[in-house]
Amino acid sequence: MRFGFTTFATIGLSVLMLSGVAFAAPNSLNELPPPPSKQELQAIRKEKQDAGEEGKSALPIDIRNDAMKESALSYGARGGLNWRTYYIRQEMESRARYMDKVFDFHQLLIAAPSGLLIEPPVIGESADAMIIDQGGLEAAVADRVYNIGRNARIVSAARTWRMYLERQWGEVSPPPDILLPVNKEEQKKWDAWFDKGWEAGVAQADEIFQADLNKLSSDYQGMVRYRTLLAQGMVSPPYALQVDRGVTGGGNEMRVGDRNVSITGLPSLQTGTQEWLPANR
Repeated sequence: MRFGFTTFATIGLSVLMLSGVAFAAPNSLNELPPPPSKQELQAIRKEKQDAGEEGKSALPIDIRNDAMKESALSYGARGGLNWRTYYIRQEMESRARYMDKVFDFHQLLIAAPSGLLIEPPVIGESADAMIIDQGGLEAAVADRVYNIGRNARIVSAARTWRMYLERQWGEVSPPPDILLPVNKEEQKKWDAWFDKGWEAGVAQADEIFQADLNKLSSDYQGMVRYRTLLAQGMVSPPYALQVDRGVTGGGNEMRVGDRNVSITGLPSLQTGTQEWLPANR
């Protein structure tokens, strides 16, 4: 059952990667207006370009050209990133139920005293690991290597896939008036720089999403791996202790039924193979 669920999560990840979607934004979809399109950003710039005529003569030609290039690239990149973020968010929202099922962190949590929960550790796994010393005289080889990347901790609620994939970028502010094109020659250069920046911004959004998705998959599969290794006796469970302190405080604050919950024993990998259990147990 555990291996089947891991496979299901992996299949879901592959489908998302093939669809070309990107990350979401933290606010509700209905709360955020669509970001300006590429054409709308260019229109905003053209409306203001007359204001740049006065400042054009204040800068040397070479300095102005370089400054305009950087400004147009940045403006386009921020616009492309913001635009891609919003519409990819729509795609993610359409898959929300599917994502909730594939990345269900709640079922992996461990009950703790006082209604609290313990989030399991994230265990990484690598196969056919090899380490060769600098002199090349010795090498260490292992069929599999497990490591605890992040150990167990107390939480009040389960994390969700949205915590990994939700992103939001601020409003795309236009460049200073002095750096806007004022003639056809500058307009042509500006449009080319803007287009290049826009494409880079869209590509960056995809790269950020891919990194976030990889992190989501790695953490989730790492927690599933912990449950599998725990069932096989290859890792120890966490131990939590509750201390009832009764009534505490005084003065301006009093706590009734005060108690402290702490993890007294963190999970650790067990090398005693005689205690291991079959994988299909």
